[in-house]
Amino acid sequence: MTENNPALGNVLWSGTSQDLTSLATGGRLQTGSYTVTEDAIRFSSGVISTKEEIIPIWLVIDADLTQHITQKVRGVGDLTLRLDPAHAKRYGQSELTLTSIENPSAVRDLILQQANTVRRYWSQHHYQRDVELRRAGATSNNFAMVTQPGPATAPVAAQVPAQAPAPSLEAAPAAGGDLMAQLVRLGEMKTAGLLTDEEFAAAKAKLLA
Repeated sequence: MTENNPALGNVLWSGTSQDLTSLATGGRLQTGSYTVTEDAIRFSSGVISTKEEIIPIWLVIDADLTQHITQKVRGVGDLTLRLDPAHAKRYGQSELTLTSIENPSAVRDLILQQANTVRRYWSQHHYQRDVELRRAGATSNNFAMVTQPGPATAPVAAQVPAQAPAPSLEAAPAAGGDLMAQLVRLGEMKTAGLLTDEEFAAAKAKLLA
């Protein structure tokens, strides 16, 4: 699973739009179909031509449920998902509406709960990466302002418990043993997915400077 390219894992819910078009054709024509997985929402719309999109589920920050009288009778409703405005632009929309779906209140609760779970996961992931960078002595101004593509997290200074500052690599070059230990640590962080290739190369270059 990656933050902005969800893997479409286990399916938690799937459904189709039970609108008048679907009713009139006995379900042969669908104007919308939706699938919710552990880390994404996949939806397609259109009758003659189909448009398919996938968005990470952590983008969902709220949901509104509306039901017209005729929809209440049929047990369906429209579920409008509001996306995080800080990241929604890259997906070309700020809202996503699941039209005339069955049991919309249960679907709303499921999506919001899973969105919160995944958002906490990525927040913890970024926090742990920042901690590891500090421990490796690789934190610099370049790392402090790294832009994350996913959910916003609190500044490192507010999240990391007070601890002794990392030794300055510029003021006091590390001894051979310490340098090798730091390089090994950086390699472990890269293997664990806590550092991108670019971040690893920058940190390694700083240690070897």
